[in-house]
Amino acid sequence: MDSIVSIENLTFAYHRGINVLYEINAKVYDGDLITLLGPNGVGKSTLLNCISGLLTVKDNRIKLINLDIVSLKIKSIAQVIAYVPQKTQINFDYTVRDYVVMGRTAHKNIFEQPTENDYSIADKALEHLEISSLQKRSLNEISGGELQQVCIARAIAQQPKLIILDEPTSALDFDNQMKVLKLTQKLSELGYAVLMTTHNPEHSLLLSSTVWILSRDGRMIAGSSEELVTEKTLRGLYTSDIQVSEIPSIGRKVCFVNQL
Repeated sequence: MDSIVSIENLTFAYHRGINVLYEINAKVYDGDLITLLGPNGVGKSTLLNCISGLLTVKDNRIKLINLDIVSLKIKSIAQVIAYVPQKTQINFDYTVRDYVVMGRTAHKNIFEQPTENDYSIADKALEHLEISSLQKRSLNEISGGELQQVCIARAIAQQPKLIILDEPTSALDFDNQMKVLKLTQKLSELGYAVLMTTHNPEHSLLLSSTVWILSRDGRMIAGSSEELVTEKTLRGLYTSDIQVSEIPSIGRKVCFVNQL
């Protein structure tokens, strides 16, 4: 099976400085659900920007569907990867439906207007996330949790193979965090590959995801949440006294800070 993304010995530095990423190797396939963990400043956003073509990677280190990402135009990359940023800046008073249909831009020519089929695809994206009731609402009238779901719907309307979510739960309350995590799991079940950054290792346990861990020296290890979300790994990654324990009543492990 061909990979969506193939990363081979990727080393990246800004302006010929110290390496932010060092010899990264990874592949992403259809339906993969990956959580990217690591403390602030280790290069998580840098890695996402390399994968999505926002940063230029030399030497043929990243391929999308077996094509060198450097050789691809932004529009071609957008047909494979949809990127949902941590924060979305809304400058115009769009309706939810009109905002979601903008995801179709990757498949349109410049100045080409959305067709009835494009709106149908947008409507199905809203249906998948069970937020069709929002379609006529203004983006300025919905909550932060609803906006995050709308942004994911726009990514689905883009019809990519990989959806990147950059810290999608960081500004949300507990209920909305759980909604977004359920949506993430649903996207994987629908066949999308999903790569999500998070500062909470508990999320990888909830999702039973593959885990990519970036360390402070820019190196990455990959494996299952069962293998990598351990006290030894997390204590080496963060400065807190983290404990990982099995809770029989819920049938899984949880992690928490032992002492403040």
